Amino acid sequence: MNPESRTACLPGPPARGRFKRAGVVTSLTLVMASGVVGPATPADLATSDRTTAAPDGGDRCRPRRVEEQVPTSEPADGPRGCRGPRGPRGATGPTGPQGLPGPTGATGPQGETGPTGPCVGIDAAQESTDFEIRLALTGGRTYAGIRDQRTGEQQIVLWTDLSGRPGYPAGGAAGLPCDVTVNAHNRSTTVKRIKFDVITTTGQVWEAACVAFTTTHPATLNCADRTGRPKPWILVARQPTPDAVNGGV
Repeated sequence: MNPESRTACLPGPPARGRFKRAGVVTSLTLVMASGVVGPATPADLATSDRTTAAPDGGDRCRPRRVEEQVPTSEPADGPRGCRGPRGPRGATGPTGPQGLPGPTGATGPQGETGPTGPCVGIDAAQESTDFEIRLALTGGRTYAGIRDQRTGEQQIVLWTDLSGRPGYPAGGAAGLPCDVTVNAHNRSTTVKRIKFDVITTTGQVWEAACVAFTTTHPATLNCADRTGRPKPWILVARQPTPDAVNGGV
């Protein structure tokens, strides 16, 4: 900024008081000097009184003596001074701590039910002292098992997979096997007929038939017909229906 373009600041009340007192002292000095040169005449005093009167008062203002112009006290507040230059910008403060997490939102709507998982099941029967029968459902496949109970046998379970038989329910309207059961009965003959049933996810009941042979050691299952072809699964005649009494469809 050009120093010559700055606005001059007026002196405050303390400074003006000092200037005024300095003027009074100067006037007194001149008066005393006049006394030394010669005695003051009435005309001289009148002239002195007139010169100390306020310049804008004229003849209407009462002449003041020099001593009356001395102020008894300095004013309390003066005019506001000039604004100083702007100070340097302060440094940026430290980053505040991270706020607490907000409340947990409302629970969303329940999703759709997923597909039904694979069914598992097992059943067993023993209608003879010679062997036991098992039927197991796992991984979508159905297995028939037989265990020889006769003395001297290893008494291990021998399994036959019935899932590859014709007509095995494998989806669609028939559904998938979801539970199993065994139907066996004691006969005096060496050929013992066994029936294996499954119920599917659509409520249908399917059945396969096998024969247990005890003429072999250990006992075995045979699920083929007389020609050697595998016996098929068949849909049981009449299916369970609501409100049925000795009926069905």
